[in-house]
Amino acid sequence: MQYMTCLDTSSTAFSREPGAGATLSGALSMAQASGPIHEVQHLQALLAMSRELMQVDDAPAALALVGRAMIELVGADGALLLVGGEWSEAIGFDRSGRPHAADSGHGWHRMALARLGGGADGVSMPSSRTMVVGVPTPHAMAALVVGWEHDADSEAWCERRRILETILELSVATLGRISMRSSLEGLVFTQYAQMASTAREHASELARRDEVEGEIRALSLTDVLTGLNNRRGFFVQAEHIFRLAQRKHTGSAVIYADVDDLKLVNDQLGHDAGDHLIRDAAAILRESLRNTDVLARFGGDEFVAFALDDAHPRAILGRLRDNLGAFNLMQERPYRLSISIGAVRCDPGCDATLLDYVHLADRAMYLHKRRCLH
Repeated sequence: MQYMTCLDTSSTAFSREPGAGATLSGALSMAQASGPIHEVQHLQALLAMSRELMQVDDAPAALALVGRAMIELVGADGALLLVGGEWSEAIGFDRSGRPHAADSGHGWHRMALARLGGGADGVSMPSSRTMVVGVPTPHAMAALVVGWEHDADSEAWCERRRILETILELSVATLGRISMRSSLEGLVFTQYAQMASTAREHASELARRDEVEGEIRALSLTDVLTGLNNRRGFFVQAEHIFRLAQRKHTGSAVIYADVDDLKLVNDQLGHDAGDHLIRDAAAILRESLRNTDVLARFGGDEFVAFALDDAHPRAILGRLRDNLGAFNLMQERPYRLSISIGAVRCDPGCDATLLDYVHLADRAMYLHKRRCLH
C-alpha cells in the first residue's frame, strides 16, 4: 500500500510553536512534578512516539505508529486522518490501529473535510463518542476524526483531546518531513535521469546489438528441432573440455547414439511423428546425462555426447536403459522408442583427437545395431 504525503512543507503555521520533542519534554517534566501518574505515562508514551517518528522514512511506517498510539493512549475504536493540500488524501485506521487507504465514501470523510480550511476551530465533538481535531488552528491542513464505542466523562474527553492534538501535530510534522524528502529525492532522480538518458540509450543500443549477435551465434550452434547443440556447437563446446581432460589425465567418454526405426515411423506415421520421435530421443538422452556433459544432434537420427569424469560409460548406458524403459511404459506414443548406443573411453595417454573418438563411438554404435538386428 502506498500513501501520498501532500502536505505544504512551506507552511509557517507552527513557526511560533516550540518543536514537538521539546514541547513533550517540557510537559513531561511538569507532569512528573505535579501530575497524576497516568498523565506522566501518557507523556512518556508520546515522547517515545515522537522519537520513533523521527527515525522513520516512509509514510506507511509513520502511519502505523500513529495508529498504534491512538489505540494504546486513547483506546480508539477507529479513526480517519484527512490531509489537505493540492491533493486530498484520506487514511483510515481500523480497530487494531492498522492504517489503510480511505475515500470519500468513508463515514467520517465529510466531517473531516468540513474541519479543513475554515471549518470549526479547535476541537469538535459531533457526538459523545466522536471527536474531530485539526491542526493548525485556524485553517487546518490536517484533520483527525476518532470514534469510540462507549461514552466517557468530561475529564476523560479533555485528556483525549490533549493527546489527539499532540498525535496529530506529530503526524503532520512527520508526514511533511517525509514529503519534503521524497520531493528532493524525486528532483535528484529526475535530474539524474535526464543526464543519463543519452548514456542509457547508447547502452541499450549496444545491448540490443549484443543480443542479436548472441542470437545469431546461438542459431549457428543449435539444432532447431531439438534445441540441442548441432554438430558445430558440439565441437565448439566439447573440444576445449576434451583437451583439458587429456592434459589433466581426467577420464572421459564419447557416446554415439542412433534412433532405431526412424524411417519406418516416417513412412507409416508421417514426418510429424518422426520429428516427435527425434525430440523424445533427445529428451531421454539429456535426462540420462549430467548437466556438465555436452550433448548434440549430429543430424538426422544421430546424436553424440562427450561425458567428462566418466571413465566407465556403463553408468550412463544403465541410466539410458532405465529411462527408455520408463518412457515406453508410461508415454502413450504410436511408436516404441529404441536407441542404439556406442561408447568409448578416451585414453589420456593417447594422441587421438576428439573427432577420432567420435568415429570410434560411431563404429561401436553400428556394431551394436548389427548385433541387435541379427
